[in-house]
Amino acid sequence: IMKSTKKPIIVAVIISAILSITAIVLHFIPKQTQPTAAEIYNQSLYSVVEVKAESKTIGESFGTGEIISDDGKIITNAHVVTYTYFGDEKEFDNYFIRFAFEEEYRAVQLLKYDTELDLAVLKLEDVDDNIYKPIQIGNSEAINSGERVYAVGNASNYGVGIFEGIVSVPLVNIKLDGLTRSVIQCDLTIAAGNSGGALLNDKGELIGITTFRTKDKSGNVIYGIAYCIPVNTVIDFINA
Repeated sequence: IMKSTKKPIIVAVIISAILSITAIVLHFIPKQTQPTAAEIYNQSLYSVVEVKAESKTIGESFGTGEIISDDGKIITNAHVVTYTYFGDEKEFDNYFIRFAFEEEYRAVQLLKYDTELDLAVLKLEDVDDNIYKPIQIGNSEAINSGERVYAVGNASNYGVGIFEGIVSVPLVNIKLDGLTRSVIQCDLTIAAGNSGGALLNDKGELIGITTFRTKDKSGNVIYGIAYCIPVNTVIDFINA
């Protein structure tokens, strides 16, 4: 008795047609690709700024900040905008910011700071919507070890640059200067001047603030390991 082979053939033809149509449809759907390091850097130039603080007592301090609101609020580290003088905590006399594409500094005012969190908020005095845009905010609770990250900041006060690394530990407790801080540990190179700078994920979203490095038992800075304040902590501070 001979069995009919028409049904399997028809099924095969239908499957083949479906696969062909799917391939054609997928071909015309725009592919989502991660931005390159160059694209992330160029995108950040209107959100990440150099920070300068001046005092007649001790001179100048330099760091980095990120614009985080439409009205020109800027987040940075408290140790960029304050100093200790004979055991007392002091504010600088004047504060300024500058975009990477500018020669002159812009005046800003200090709104608030918390030295234990090591966070501070500045605000542009001259708000120009055509110049800046708030940085995109990510979620520091969603990051994982091994994810690619970028630090954008004013390293060594040579201007805003970009540095590439990976997340080592998404959240770790580090004891520093008598305080225990819950921070992101990264395999990442930062320098003096990166303080208050942006830690960005591979989408260019802010996930942390580059803040400090640690030292070995001899007091030497351990290079290549950076510690960053999670952006969720930053947002809580801003909204408090």
